[in-house]
Amino acid sequence: MARALRRAARHPWLRHLRLAFNLILTPIWGFGVVAALRETGVSVEAGRLLAAWASLHVFLYGGTTAFNSVYDRDEGPVGGMLHPPAVDGGLLPFSLAVQAIGAAFAAWVGATFLAFWGALFAVFTAYSHPAVRLKRDPRLAMAAIALGQGALGFALGWVTVAGTTDLATPWNAARMAVTALLVAGLYVVTQAYQVREDAARGDRTLPVRWGAPRALRAAAGLLPAGALVLAADVARDLGVGVAAAVVAGALGLAAALHRWAARFDPGDVAGNFRVAMRLAVGASAAATTLLAAWALALRA
Repeated sequence: MARALRRAARHPWLRHLRLAFNLILTPIWGFGVVAALRETGVSVEAGRLLAAWASLHVFLYGGTTAFNSVYDRDEGPVGGMLHPPAVDGGLLPFSLAVQAIGAAFAAWVGATFLAFWGALFAVFTAYSHPAVRLKRDPRLAMAAIALGQGALGFALGWVTVAGTTDLATPWNAARMAVTALLVAGLYVVTQAYQVREDAARGDRTLPVRWGAPRALRAAAGLLPAGALVLAADVARDLGVGVAAAVVAGALGLAAALHRWAARFDPGDVAGNFRVAMRLAVGASAAATTLLAAWALALRA
């Protein structure tokens, strides 16, 4: 039985879901959840949280990464996979089926959550599909990821807890700006090792257009700006010391990006992939720890 499960887990279609990589995105949604708990005081059932998380991180993100693979047909590293498997004719219907399951989970969470989920589905589809292919233009691609995966990802966390109650507030506008800035910066990081393949497909990503070193330096400039707003937010509940640690962590990540840019070797694709994954995983782990501490402080 265990051997059969291991074989199934290695199936190319399942690997294209890149589920381990999608875990990195949890703090975006989690930020919205914690913010809603703080501002509204609403209690939420664990089952609702789990269904919302799975609908987004397993089925929507997983399905859309597989959907993107159908049209990218990467042979080199992609987020979470150094050696992606070949794409076959079954991957497209599989990716759509996975997203359909996610839509069912989203509908169970609620109509409002499903509406926001559907909006993000539309953004991701437009990002990848050849009929629109937002990924071809660096400005449109950045907007899709920053506002979709970032700001809308935060909103999905909030809606999980509180619906649209108090979603449109100045604090939440600032929070969505934070997630947009941080996601935009990390998006560039995960593109830096894909320059050759993106350029060959005609996708003019920021690292393709500017070169990876310049793009990484630009990404480094986005992170501290987002961290300052986040620090002001958490300081109200966790104190100035934690807020200072948030800013210091962002500055440290920015410094790491500058160091990487200074010694960036475009020929070392595997090495660049490993650097990008270490930075992305480290940033996600730090953000998850912060959110867990914040949630515990709210319950105290």
